[in-house]
Amino acid sequence: MNTNRLRGLALDKSRLTIDGQHLSDYAVFATAGGITIGETKPVTSFQSAPGRSGGWDMTLDDAHGYPAMERREITITVAATGDPMEIEEAKALIGGRNGRSIRIGGLTSLGEYRGRLAVGAWADRYDAGGALQWSTCTLALDADPYAYGPEQRIDLNLDDRTTHARILGNRPTPPVFHQLIDEKVDDVTPVATTHTFTANGVQVRVANTLTGAGLWDDPHPLVIDCENRNVTWRGEARAIAIDDDYPTVPPGPATFSGTVSPKTNVKKYTQHVTYTPRWLL
Repeated sequence: MNTNRLRGLALDKSRLTIDGQHLSDYAVFATAGGITIGETKPVTSFQSAPGRSGGWDMTLDDAHGYPAMERREITITVAATGDPMEIEEAKALIGGRNGRSIRIGGLTSLGEYRGRLAVGAWADRYDAGGALQWSTCTLALDADPYAYGPEQRIDLNLDDRTTHARILGNRPTPPVFHQLIDEKVDDVTPVATTHTFTANGVQVRVANTLTGAGLWDDPHPLVIDCENRNVTWRGEARAIAIDDDYPTVPPGPATFSGTVSPKTNVKKYTQHVTYTPRWLL
């Protein structure tokens, strides 16, 4: 028999969330002093050399002078209480996230940490009569070094006109370029086109062919995802120009532009860029 019931005690007073849901939705609460955020170290390399104190710095930096960062471990001790069925339910809810890539929020106001969750062993506590009273376990997140803020959107001017913006965060972030194109309807002659975007003067181009649209077609989307290094046109894979690369943008002032040319088969189009701020704390 399937039953639906309200969960018991909502003891969690923290702001902690797992994939956007508060800990009380998992029927657990964070214990006092049970949260640790491990350090993350830069990935550096130094080569000893005769006659040079300290050796040579062989660290591989990105285009903005930042080195890669190691992962960090975040641990949260949680407890479940109530009747045995409620405790078992909490174990099942938390266990369902074991091994998955998740987001943990509430550790900082700047964003969420992302990583794979490992659920530790449950420690059960019983009363003198042998009845289960409460259980605790430690959640360990093998986390990316950054806290990721809410996704930001910047609407772009058309026809390659520059758009000025300010990038949030304190580490470079890869943008995602979006272009929605209303193609001309009915029979048209296919035309080779080029979609061009720039971020701080760094150019990325995608070759394409516009073949027209059906009468009731929605705008056709082009997406250039610089973090995952892929491009899709109407959901199908495309490639960037062989002499281009996927740009990243550092925090602070930035300029963007975008266009499509020629516009022979273009009825109208819109474009914007999204990015996720990265905070290293």
